[in-house]
Amino acid sequence: MSTDQETLPILVQIPAKGGRAVGVAAIPVATMRANLQSATALLAEVFSDVRQVGNYELSEVEVGVEITAEGGVQFIGTATVSGSGSITLKFKKP
Repeated sequence: MSTDQETLPILVQIPAKGGRAVGVAAIPVATMRANLQSATALLAEVFSDVRQVGNYELSEVEVGVEITAEGGVQFIGTATVSGSGSITLKFKKP
């Protein structure tokens, strides 16, 4: 079991002279836990009605997320206007 003092090293993009650089951020476990719980709860709500299409049932949803240097969770493609992201929905016959 983790404590509020523990951190998780995460490779992140950080502002740097002339653009961005890659660095390691020590993200508090409690912050990461809270942000992931919030994001997954929202996704569960979004996909609650997407269970079946025609004769196929939803078997899997794949969503990419990005962890910020502050421990925030962002869905890939939502951070910039020009960015793009994807959600993969996999269906199978019942």
